[in-house]
This record gives sequence, structure tokens and C-alpha cells, in this order.
Amino acid sequence: MKKNILNKKVLLWLIFHLSVILIFLFRFDCRAKIDTNFLSIAPRFAESEDFQESIETFFIQNSSEIKIFVESENFETAKNSAIEIENYIKEKDKNIIVNLRSKNYDDILETIIKYKYQLISKEIRNLLLINEGYKVAENGIANFYSPFFIHIVDNIEDDPFFVLNSKLMEILKNNNNFETRDEINFLNYKGKFNILLNIEIPKKIENGNMIFFDELTSHLKNIEENKKVKIYISGVPIHAYYSQKSAQKEITIISLISIIIICLIFLFIFKSIKPYIISMISISLSVLTSFFLLSILFDSIHIFTFVFGTSLIGISLDYSIHFITEWYNEKDKKEVLKKILPSMSLSFITTIASYFALFLTSLSLLKQTALFSIFGLTSSFLTVIALYSFIFKNDNSILRDGILNKSKNILKGYINFFNKKYLIFLTIFVILISIISIPKLKVNFSSNQLYNPPNFLINSETEIYKRLDYSISKNIIISRGDTLEDALENEELLENYFTNYTAISKVFYSKNRQKENIKLVENNLMPLLKKQIEDLGLDNETYNKIKSKFENNKNKILNIGDLIENMSELKKLILKNNDKYFIISTTDEIETKIIENENIKIFNINAEINEALDKTARTAIKTALIAYVIIFFFMIIFLSKKHAVAIMIIQIISIFVNLSVHSIFNLSVNIFSVFALILSIGISIDYCIFFSKSKAKKEVTFLAIFLSMITTALSFGTLSFSGFIPVKSFGLFLFIGILVSFLLSPVLLKINDIID
Repeated sequence: MKKNILNKKVLLWLIFHLSVILIFLFRFDCRAKIDTNFLSIAPRFAESEDFQESIETFFIQNSSEIKIFVESENFETAKNSAIEIENYIKEKDKNIIVNLRSKNYDDILETIIKYKYQLISKEIRNLLLINEGYKVAENGIANFYSPFFIHIVDNIEDDPFFVLNSKLMEILKNNNNFETRDEINFLNYKGKFNILLNIEIPKKIENGNMIFFDELTSHLKNIEENKKVKIYISGVPIHAYYSQKSAQKEITIISLISIIIICLIFLFIFKSIKPYIISMISISLSVLTSFFLLSILFDSIHIFTFVFGTSLIGISLDYSIHFITEWYNEKDKKEVLKKILPSMSLSFITTIASYFALFLTSLSLLKQTALFSIFGLTSSFLTVIALYSFIFKNDNSILRDGILNKSKNILKGYINFFNKKYLIFLTIFVILISIISIPKLKVNFSSNQLYNPPNFLINSETEIYKRLDYSISKNIIISRGDTLEDALENEELLENYFTNYTAISKVFYSKNRQKENIKLVENNLMPLLKKQIEDLGLDNETYNKIKSKFENNKNKILNIGDLIENMSELKKLILKNNDKYFIISTTDEIETKIIENENIKIFNINAEINEALDKTARTAIKTALIAYVIIFFFMIIFLSKKHAVAIMIIQIISIFVNLSVHSIFNLSVNIFSVFALILSIGISIDYCIFFSKSKAKKEVTFLAIFLSMITTALSFGTLSFSGFIPVKSFGLFLFIGILVSFLLSPVLLKINDIID
């Protein structure tokens, strides 16, 4: 009978793991890619699905762009350095697009010349709207004869009212006063020439993204030193490169430290390398299982899922440790699983429940981490209960008496220390400290807790924003329409609400506005053409030529849809989702604008993300409370009411201690601390369950729980040394929570004495 049960467990293990492998192989071509984009950590925040998708698409498209400014006091030096960078990048990968030349500006100029009266500047349009066309004519004459006026376009015989000059001056003003020399875009900043390179990075680079950026950053440093120029770089890909580089380093260090120390602990306790090797194989299998399943379920797996996932090492080891310590102690090997399975099963359920609470949050990174851990723990649990009895079948090693006696004496002394008076004193002390410290706790759910770039990158980013005259925290405005024209008309309404904003509609107008402009020119400017020609000293032939040209072109209307394919910048700002068009514009104005138009939405990205993070934290706490109420009832059923209440009191004390420690040491609590708090309860409940439920000898249970705590705390504790804020907060909160719960959980061994 027992053999049949074991065979069924082995069969279940085989079915689970073979199914994972087969599904992964079947979907191998569709497997997930590794995501290094730190923006994808942020939660979804827009209420409308249409607008949400548009923002995501906008960020995805713009997340492939890098901006590089090359600065020098000499234009030729800056130009030659920029050209060298351009050639270097193109040699490395022909699929990388480097925009150094002024192609887009030339295309814009050509279009504006062709449709100059349809696209008149806002200044001229406003004058014509109040029938003051004569002022346009007077300004044209004054500019023509002024020695200080800079003529951007000199062909006065085609443009006697200086319509083109007015439009191009408006564009230059809106475009950070960029100039063009030798077909290269540059701007003058504090007396120095700054040449801009816009670089489009494809999703996959021929030699690998990390290798490319390693070589590029090294090359840029060499140019700075050799050419005596200053180089500033910004963009999501460069942030992703440094965060990925840091993450890979941290994963390696954290995993190595955990594995080495755990190996030494195993050797010291068990005097054999076998338990360690078997445990590591089990963990490796669980990690592979998690990776395979995530690859099937997600299009991409974030790199930091693996950083958080290193905690799986410690938790998965718990099952191995409980089995091995009992196996090496129990003479009747058939009784091993019988003694530990009830407590191990209940602890498995509570841990899974905690991770499931994380899965229900809106953060993709937390969803992936939760599933990664759930799948890994399931694999590890099945491996222990199905295979370990066979693997250790002929292993007759025993725990040394010295270790067991030490465990027994420590436990005995520790339990004797826990009397009713001490517990009352401890509880009152924790409550008093909590009352004093927790109100001073710093809580920060803002987006700056998601990512902390290196200082040099922050400085570089700031310098680029200064040159582009951008605000780091721009508001994004999305205008929606059933057609592209509808969206453009909605965007044109922004001029009624904003003065300082960047939008397509400030350069290219809707068809209706173009028709209005033609009417305004026809009614207010063309009647003044004859006199304007005379005042400029031009002949009658020029008048007839301009008049004829206007009549021939006045019915021609620019279709902005025709420009999209040839202008890369427009592609990033005009999006289509669910058969609707969306146009992205930005503003530096931070005051709240109320626009009563359902097709226009304004998003302050930082504020929206902060609000979404706050909502996510509240949702996670509510979900966790429901999960722990369910766990509480489970414990009442499988343990006893006294034990269930005691376990929950221990967890509450652990929470108070954790929050108090953070407050006393001036450590901020962020959203990842909340997630860690939820998870620490689920993990540390395991210790209480084993003390309450395990049928093994108490000194063996204590030894197993101590080893479990050490390995789990080690896995999470090493995370607290990470330079990445979410990982650091997550690891530190878990470490404190697990340690405190372990120190308090032995009280459950004498709960009856304490209550009585």
C-alpha cells in the first residue's frame, strides 16, 4: 500500500515536470525574452484601456532611443567627433539608425514651402483673424529693410509677406533653437557648440546588447579624452544597460555568497556533501521549471525577476532540510514522511497563499516573481515528497549526538526563558516602542523608489534636458480621434489651455484649419499683395506670378498621413489602437488643467505612477488580509484555536518590530517593503507550523527550523546589499521579519503552559 502511494507520488512528479518540458518545447519559438527595460516595472495607471495602450506604445517606441550630445568650443571638433561616433555605431550594427544629418528638418522645410499659406504661423493667423493683415504687410517691409533681421529664407519674390520666415522662426523657437550647418543639427549652449545624435536601437543587436554598450561606452570615453570634447548620453537603453549590468553582477554575487555559505553549513551539520548536492539539484530543477513556465506564460521576463527569485534558494531548501534532518535522525525511515508531511504540506499552502497575494497586484514584476516562486516551490515540494525517499534509501548517515544535544540544550534553555511574565513584558515593550517609533516612519510609495540610476547618468541626463530646455517631469497629453484628422483637430484645442507645450499641431494643421488659413490669406493678405510688391520694389510680373501660384495651390491641402512614413519623429507621436488614432504631445506646465473633452487626456507620469503604486499597495494589503484570514481558519482546523491565535500574535509582533526598526534607523518603507511584509508573514508562519504540527523530536524540528531560517534569511539578507532600491527594501524587510518570527516561534512548544 505504502509502495503504491510512493509510486503515485513519483508518477505525479513525472507528469508535472514532463508536462512543463513538453509545453516549453512545443512553444519554444514563442518563448519569452529577457526584459531589461526598467520602465516596465511601473504599474498600469490610466483608467481608459485605449489611452493606457497608447501610453505604453509611446514609451515602448521611445524606449529604443538614445540621445548623445557632443560639446566643444569649436564647431569642427564637435562635428568630427559626432561623425566619428556615427560611423563607429554604423560599423557595429547596420540596423542601428543614427540621425545626425538634418533630413527631418529638410523634409519639414520642403513641406512648409509647398504649403506655406496653409501652414501660416500662429502670429500671422491671429492677426488675420482680427482683420489686421496690414500689420503682417508692415512687419514684412520692416524686416526686409532692417539690417538686424535674420532672413531664414531669402526668396522674397515668392514670399513678400515673410510668411515662411515667420513660420520657421516659430518652429525654431519651439524646437529649442536648433540650427543647421553643413547639414548637421546643433545648438549653441553657453557659448559652446552642441551637436545632437539621435540613435534608434533595435530590440536585438547583432553581437548582443551588453557587448555593444560595453564597447560604445568605452569608445565614447576615448573620444572625450582624445578629442577634448564633452559627451552627454541619455535614453532608456543606456539606463537598461547599466541596470542590467548591475543586476547580473548582483545576481552572481548574491547567489554565490548564498550557495557557498549554505554549502559550509551543510558540511558542518551533516558531515557530508551529498545532502548539499541533492538540495542544489532540487533547487536547480525548481528554477528551471519556473523559467520554463514563465517563458510560456509571458512574452518577456524582467531581469529583476531573477534577482527577486534568488530568494527561491532559501525557501526551497526548507523542504530539503526538514526531510534530511529527520531522515538522518529517524531509525525507521518509513516514518520520516509521515512525521513531516502534514506540517510541510500546511507550510507549503501558506507560503503559496502569500505569493498568490503578490500575484494579484498590478505590478508585472511582482506577478512574475510570485509565479516564479510558486512554480519553483511546487517543483521542490514534489521532488522532496516523491524522490527523496528513493535518493536517500541507502544513506544510513545519522546526525551527530553533539549537534542534537546542542540543539536540545539551546531549545530547552530558550523555552525556559519564555515564561508568562517575560512574554507580557516583551509584548508591552514592543507596543510602547511601536507607539513611539511607527508614527515617525517614512513611507514612500513614489516612483523614485523603483529605480536609482548611477549619479553620473543622472548628471548626464540633466545636462541633456538643460540643452533641450525640457522638464524632466513632463506632462503627457493624448488626443484621440476616430480618424487622424479628428485626433489632430482635438490636439489643436490645446492652444486654448496651454502656452508652453510641444505638439504636432503647432507645425502641421488639420485640413479644416488649413482651409481656414487659406480663406484668411485670401481675404486679408492677397488684397494687400499689389501694394506690398510695390513697397518692396518688385515688378508687376512678380505680382502676377505670386497671385497665379496662390490661386493654383489654394485648394491643395496637406494630408499629415502622407508625412508619417518619411518622418521618423512623427511615427513615435502618432499611434493607432483599436481602430482609433492617438497623438502624443507634451507640456512643462505642471498646474492641473481641466479639459472637458473625453478625447483629450492629460497625464503627469510621475503623479500617475505614484497614485498607481499607492493603489497597488492598498490592494496588496487587502488581498493579503483576506489570504491570512483564510490561512487562520486553516490553522484552526489543522492545529488548534490556541495555536492559531498564538501564531497570528507572533506575526503581529513581528510586523511591529519590523516597522519600528525601519523607523528607528530612518529607513523608508516603500511598496516593495509592503510586498515583503506580506511574504514574510507567509514564510515565517512555516516555522510556527513546524513547531506546532511536526511529529518529529523537538530538538530535530528546532535544528531543521534553525537551518531553514539561516538559509532563507541568508538568501533575503544578501538582497539587502543590492544597489537596486526595490531589491534592497524587499530583502531587508523579509530578513527582519523572518528573524523575529524565528526568535518568537519556539513559544508555541509551551503554549499550553503559558495559557494555563
